[in-house]
Amino acid sequence: MKHSIFFTSVLVGLSVFVFAGCNNPDARFSRVEGTITYNGEAVEEAFVTFMPASGEGEPATGLTDANGRFTLTTPGAQNAGSGAVPGEYVVRVSKSETTVMMDPDELLERSGEITYEELQRRLAAKGGSTTRQTHRDLLPTRYNGGSSPLRATVIQGRNPPFVFDLVD
Repeated sequence: MKHSIFFTSVLVGLSVFVFAGCNNPDARFSRVEGTITYNGEAVEEAFVTFMPASGEGEPATGLTDANGRFTLTTPGAQNAGSGAVPGEYVVRVSKSETTVMMDPDELLERSGEITYEELQRRLAAKGGSTTRQTHRDLLPTRYNGGSSPLRATVIQGRNPPFVFDLVD
């Protein structure tokens, strides 16, 4: 009788683990981490995207920290840092800066020195806003498109860290 209760308890316990594993929505994802460097130096705040090489499937993304390290997350995953679905990927890496040169009258309106109506009058008089935005890539652009030379194979389970050193 004691053995029967013991084995029943073990079977129930195993069943809970099996069913919990089957119902885990993130079980299909493998943890993916890595490092991005540019000419040997760590790249901070680079956007890393693993795009399925087949063109079908879910991309995974991450942002590098001060040491160039990233951890991927797939938008369809339940938990941050859940990784990527196993498969072949084209790896895209980008980092850019945007500079905004604000129209002086818009700055005055933002600071409360002139009213919105006065701003509209001034903009009409000079033919519109002079606010301009410039965008500059900080990494070679060949790494941020579909023709990126970077590739990765994500396997089920634990993956070794991916290391990508971008060069000019």
